Amino acid sequence: MTPPHTITPPHLPYRRPVSPTEHLYLAAGHARGDMALRIVVEGRAAPGPAALRAAIARAAETCPGSRLVRRGAVWTAGGPLPALRYAAPATGCLDVSHPATAALLTGTPHRDAPPGCEVLVIPGAGTATLVFSASHALMDGHGALTWVREVFRALRGEPGTPALARDTDRALLRRLGATARRPALAPAHPSPLGPRPRGPERTLWLRRTLPTHHPALTARLAQALTDSAAATGARSAARLGGAGRGGTRVMIPVDLRRHRPGTAATGNLTLPLFLDLAPGQEWPAAQATLLRALADGQELAEGFESALLPLPPTATRLLLRAAQAGTVRADRHLASAVVSHLGRLDPAEFSGGGFTATTLYALPVHAPLVPVSMVATETDTATELTMGVRGGPDLAERATRLLDEILTRLPSAATPATAPQPAPASQPPSPSRCPSPPAPDATVVELLRAQAALTPGAAALDGPGGVVTYAELDHRSDTVAAALLRRGVGREDLVGLVVDRTPEGICALWGILKAGAAYVPLDPAHPAARTAEILRACGARLCLTRGHLAEDLAALAPCPLVAAEDLVTGPPQPHPGLPVPAPGDLAYVIHTSGSTGRPKGVQIEHRGLAGFVDWMTRVCRVDARTRFGFASSYGFDISCFPLFLPLLAGGTVVLAPDAPSPATLRRLVTDHRADTLALTPSHLPLLTDAGAGTGADAGAGAGGVRTLLLGGEPLTPAAVRAARTAFGPDCRIINGYGPTETTVACLAHVVDDAHPTGSATLPIGTPGPHARVDLVTEDGERIGTGAEDVGRTGEIVVTGSQVARGYLGPPDGRPSPFTEHEDGTRSYRTGDLGRRLPGGAVEFAGRLDGRLKIAGHRIEPAEIVAALEARPGVSRAVVAVRRRPHTAAPVLCAYVVPGAGVPYDAAALRSALTARLPAAMVPAHIISVDAIPGTVGGKADLDALPDPFAAADTPVSAPANAPAHGPAEHAPAPLLARVAAHWSAILAVDTARLSADSDFQALGGDSLALVEMLTAVSEDLLEPAQARRFMAGLDCLVRNLTLEQVCAHLTAVREELPA
Repeated sequence: MTPPHTITPPHLPYRRPVSPTEHLYLAAGHARGDMALRIVVEGRAAPGPAALRAAIARAAETCPGSRLVRRGAVWTAGGPLPALRYAAPATGCLDVSHPATAALLTGTPHRDAPPGCEVLVIPGAGTATLVFSASHALMDGHGALTWVREVFRALRGEPGTPALARDTDRALLRRLGATARRPALAPAHPSPLGPRPRGPERTLWLRRTLPTHHPALTARLAQALTDSAAATGARSAARLGGAGRGGTRVMIPVDLRRHRPGTAATGNLTLPLFLDLAPGQEWPAAQATLLRALADGQELAEGFESALLPLPPTATRLLLRAAQAGTVRADRHLASAVVSHLGRLDPAEFSGGGFTATTLYALPVHAPLVPVSMVATETDTATELTMGVRGGPDLAERATRLLDEILTRLPSAATPATAPQPAPASQPPSPSRCPSPPAPDATVVELLRAQAALTPGAAALDGPGGVVTYAELDHRSDTVAAALLRRGVGREDLVGLVVDRTPEGICALWGILKAGAAYVPLDPAHPAARTAEILRACGARLCLTRGHLAEDLAALAPCPLVAAEDLVTGPPQPHPGLPVPAPGDLAYVIHTSGSTGRPKGVQIEHRGLAGFVDWMTRVCRVDARTRFGFASSYGFDISCFPLFLPLLAGGTVVLAPDAPSPATLRRLVTDHRADTLALTPSHLPLLTDAGAGTGADAGAGAGGVRTLLLGGEPLTPAAVRAARTAFGPDCRIINGYGPTETTVACLAHVVDDAHPTGSATLPIGTPGPHARVDLVTEDGERIGTGAEDVGRTGEIVVTGSQVARGYLGPPDGRPSPFTEHEDGTRSYRTGDLGRRLPGGAVEFAGRLDGRLKIAGHRIEPAEIVAALEARPGVSRAVVAVRRRPHTAAPVLCAYVVPGAGVPYDAAALRSALTARLPAAMVPAHIISVDAIPGTVGGKADLDALPDPFAAADTPVSAPANAPAHGPAEHAPAPLLARVAAHWSAILAVDTARLSADSDFQALGGDSLALVEMLTAVSEDLLEPAQARRFMAGLDCLVRNLTLEQVCAHLTAVREELPA
């Protein structure tokens, strides 16, 4: 009977044959360079050199595969111990994408040095990175992990687990039986990078960190890579005027140990299977294909490497070099890419000797005859993806574009990593004793008066209603200020502002400031009850609004409502001596979602607002030529960019009265010549997908968008590339960061395409002159900006004049994030984590708490939970973010436990939330559960709650009491099918789940997905004039977004006679 595997008896030296795969790897490249597997372990502290050397030596006894030497066709455990080497990169930490990294990892051995293993230690300040290298001719990925685990087991002083099996892939294949046939491996498959240009060849790795772990990750990656490669091929064909390239083939290494569980071997026990996937299909189809291949044992096949075994390595090397040159020249390879998955790893297994692992990832080898290699590792909290490529001069640009495109197509993946979250300090940390940043002397009111005197005839505002000059803006806002003073409004009073993006609204805002009061901006789209609640809580003296917006608010408002247009257009009634606000006076109060269940009013002073304007005017290069588009809500502090920057620099505010949509933003840029915009990354696709700034539009007016400020959410490289495609290489792209409590923005990073980032998001940059930004550890230590601090993570703490006065109203009993220092300056603990980058910049590294961001809006789950639990039919609720398949857009989901004795009515619950909360805070899904599962620590276990996007057999329908809309019955079947196809593509829902009364929002469609859907169906089914009428008539539709109602609205527009 054949034993399951062959083990070397302890009294005999370890020997095993060189397998065909290992013979191929010996000939393929530099055994210590391109053909080395690398396991990277990052962590805190570092094991001592003596302890580490002893652990390496002990691991060589239990894993003799780490010290092999070749004698002809046999490996023998007689080689030297794995080397221990220390190095300090020029960047201060291991940056895998840096051009010098390959040389750093390879060290100085000659290219003909024999294969072996090595441990490289890169020390930091309280941190260390350990790189375990093993020649692929000695080990496969799982074999390398076995060796690395043994080293740490020795560091912990635990007994070793010998890996003495002498099995190789060929020996095991013979015992299992070669039951499959490998597909023909002709060089017929293109590189996902596109054809390689001529020039010096270099090695490059790229790394991305994704939050949590991802089921079926190998299939998802393979499908995303296939789709990205197809897009690359289409672009190449279009550029070269030729036909499309061949199909993509993905090679998946499969560990043969799965057939013999318990095999303790470090040698190469991996054979490939090959996936030829169809571009554009859903990832579950790729997963099904992979599962079928594994079930059939398709990796159990002999390949061409067996035929090369009789040849000497030098002959094999010459053959490989000739084949490699031919595949590169023709861009036809044996496979397009390798995708490996090393499984779920436990950091505790990679800790010991005083070292605590925090991050684990692997660097792929550069496989022969395959242009791209990817490898994934997962832990319970993160997924690490690395890509290895070789290529010519533009390798970094093309590889980064490919990886970003794969991430964009990878479901749930285009989000920043969740960094290790230190526990909050018991006391607010002291940032340092550095001098406080200076505060500007002049207020925005004084600066506007000076600008109006300097350029009275220049255009201050421009929109559908025409141009308003600086002199007119100054005069009209004076008129509003005088009217407010006559009504008793004075210094530090709060005045509500519920207006639209019109000259009347902007004059009202400036009039409030000129009266010495502070404005309280509120979104007209928010429920009237919420607006009234905020006005009551803040004690507003009165509220400026528009006549057409006051109807719903009139019955609920706790203060007088005044139509802004009546003050602006009324007869001039000058008031003797308008006040001049002091730098310490309040300028505005913006309300954010509150952890107590009620909105929090953030009090921003004039000195903070003036400091923000002074700094960001220079960063954004705003001047008298600037035409700054205004398309956001006044209640969202990103509105401060267009409301203040251009007006204090002699530029023009370009007004977009309508709600943001592709058509609105396209007109803003092309028709009204806005050249500067401030948006959230979530809203960027509304502009880039609309085609603004591309083609003929790019040359319209003043030359398209020249400055793009993005903030409110993490910015991904993919979003930057979309902006570059839309607006061209000369567009200045700025990534801004700052909580509302720090006056809009306190950090900014000007995107430099020449330095691609290794993270899933771009840096958030460096502070301006009026704020100091510190990274503070949980022990209160301020992280410096030197090389030794690179890679360290701490809470972002902001100090200076841009920090808000605090929250409006009495303390809520919770620890305040604000600290006032002896010199009167304030600090604010953001609750955000930042990571120090080379040069002192900061990278966003996650949250300390559970606060969320949806489409740029900061969301406190506690406020939504409070609204849910206030309903009589709910006994308990929690809120979580889920992600629709094939999109990175987060979807807000609520889970409720129905109360005893009260009927649970989901439709009534949703209606109640809609009446109380802003649209961004209303969950897309409200799911009834019997109980909220808990973790060992007593917290809600959100991962254990059901996923609303899991497959379901029954259609999701609208509430039974949904209002009717027009001719909603009997929509034509062909039209219903066409619209359903768009819903299916956008929501990633099988058309079989859709019925006439399926509800778009109940299926997980958020506001951005809704815009995408409406745009898609109008462009597909309507003429341009009809499409404009369709988008203009949505008010009657959005309350009842069923499939049939959308069809009815389309039918009505198509049958409507043109005017």
